[in-house]
Amino acid sequence: MRPLSSIRFGKVIKPKAASWISLYFSGLFFAWGVFLPFWALWLESEGLDPSQIGLLLGFSMLARFMGNMLLMPRIKSAKHLLPGIRWVSFASILVVSGLCWLEGYFWLTVLTLAANFFIATLIPLGDAVATKWVSQLRLDYGRVRVFGSIAFIVSSTLLGIGLTYYSHSLILYATIGSLVLMWGLSLLTPASPLVDETSENEPANHRLWAVLKQKNTLLFITVTALIQGSHAAYYAYSTLYWKSIGYAESTIGYLWSIGVVFEMSILIFGSKWFKHWNANKMFLLAAIGGVLRWGIFGSTEILPLMMLSQGMHALTFALTQLAAIKYIASEAPSSQAIPLQALYSAIALNMGTALLTFLSSALYEPMGSGVFLIMGGLSALAIPLLLLNARSANVNR
Repeated sequence: MRPLSSIRFGKVIKPKAASWISLYFSGLFFAWGVFLPFWALWLESEGLDPSQIGLLLGFSMLARFMGNMLLMPRIKSAKHLLPGIRWVSFASILVVSGLCWLEGYFWLTVLTLAANFFIATLIPLGDAVATKWVSQLRLDYGRVRVFGSIAFIVSSTLLGIGLTYYSHSLILYATIGSLVLMWGLSLLTPASPLVDETSENEPANHRLWAVLKQKNTLLFITVTALIQGSHAAYYAYSTLYWKSIGYAESTIGYLWSIGVVFEMSILIFGSKWFKHWNANKMFLLAAIGGVLRWGIFGSTEILPLMMLSQGMHALTFALTQLAAIKYIASEAPSSQAIPLQALYSAIALNMGTALLTFLSSALYEPMGSGVFLIMGGLSALAIPLLLLNARSANVNR
């Protein structure tokens, strides 16, 4: 069988590194803008109740964790990143397409978990490519990642509007179509090859766990898990919560889009605004933003205040992401870039969020909006860790 990278179309068109990763992020987050905000609604339309949805979404987070831990270590060098992206994209299409023909709770569960296993791994794979080019070519991560945010806005807004006219089956078909688009874009071959800056001949799993045991890595993973994990209730229940308090589905789509619009401001201007900030300071601001955001989210139903809370996505998600990339690309050894990216995505973004999604599923029905206040408390836990780390860094100077 011919490798996907040998397809002629991918050889004829060779975009520059910044163009390639911008196109890839556009395709990936167009699909993510369909899958992430609306999959809970599709599950509800298939007959699942809120507690079942919460459990399935929690196990989906664990599937994302497993995808990262099992697939990312197979990337032993930079040259494996693009083939990995292409094959995982193709597998995602096959899995989600299976939901068109296979029916019943068993297949719904299995294929939803499999979809999360593959689709979520495409995010750290893309970030690993971008991080390599940040080191090689001084690529501005935020300015290429913003195209993914734009695509997320477009897809979530369009689908929110579309659902006012069509049935929830549109969610499934839009997910499949967007995954096909992303796979097609990934077949393009970038003009700048990905290069390993150091020898990475030791086994991938050994590198992964050796890096995890380091003190700095443990702090990095803990802090990012608390801040990113505080989004668990938001990802699992915000759409259902907004619907329960009377927001129209089009308004829900707009609210998701507002969060990404403000996220874009950090991605576009963050490298300039935070040029002289280290990752620790950026994480601290993000944690404070989390306390404020989830405090507002969980204590009001007033739409303008909810919009303000959504604007703080710029701090809780985008700034945390920029700080993580800055740490991996600039403050950690270059040989640890791929293992750190895998650990950040697997543990901070997925396993931590999975465990907190299970917690949210247990608390949402009895507590309602109170579950979002608990998420604010998680962000608060990161603050003393970051202050202690800053103090320790000053003492060691």
